Amino acid sequence: MITSKENAWFKRVREAIREHGDEILIEGPKAVEDAIAAGWKPIAVFVNDVEPALSRLEPAKSRFYVLARELFKSISDTKTSQGVIALFERPRWKADAVFSRSDSVIVALDGVQDPGNVGTIVRLAAAFDAAGVILLPGCADAYGPKAIRASAGAILSVPVIEMTVDQLLARHLPIFAADAHGSSELPNGILVFGSEGRGISDALRRVARLVRIETSGRVESLNVAAAAAILLWRRFNSRS
Repeated sequence: MITSKENAWFKRVREAIREHGDEILIEGPKAVEDAIAAGWKPIAVFVNDVEPALSRLEPAKSRFYVLARELFKSISDTKTSQGVIALFERPRWKADAVFSRSDSVIVALDGVQDPGNVGTIVRLAAAFDAAGVILLPGCADAYGPKAIRASAGAILSVPVIEMTVDQLLARHLPIFAADAHGSSELPNGILVFGSEGRGISDALRRVARLVRIETSGRVESLNVAAAAAILLWRRFNSRS
């Protein structure tokens, strides 16, 4: 039982929440079980109701800690916690995991700062079989708690890597970006989505081929995740 905020494990969890650097958190019994089933090995599991959690997660053979209710509440990222939080090592995908596939699009996010949008797009990448997701500078971390939750488990299987714009351009792959006046064609390549405020960076805009999303014109723009859903579905649906 951990009852003090000065406990080393509790401090480690708090640091993972703030930094999500080498270690990240996944919350909820199903999400933790799915991560274990996908081959992730938990460093430690924290519960506020030990018996149900132990019975569900015993195959993990991890270190289990019971957190005092107030301590658990202070680190939970959901309004109604299900009483299980696990600490994992942050996955480190290599670029080849994304670029080795030639049969699908790659999603690149340029300055998408909302973690909910980032997590949702990771989920869309899984749903429509994108090769992976590239986070360019200025993006929210796909392994932050809110992004992980928004991905609804997709973060467990979708390769996510970080690159600079120059590194992306050095790959010499066709780059596509959504625009009201673009073409309706969308072959395989890199599909870039920018922030709703400024769009994609100038360096990408100069080389991007524009892809049209037809709308009624009653709104000025679409949410970035909505635009991603439309274009990823279109590309997935058009594959032979």
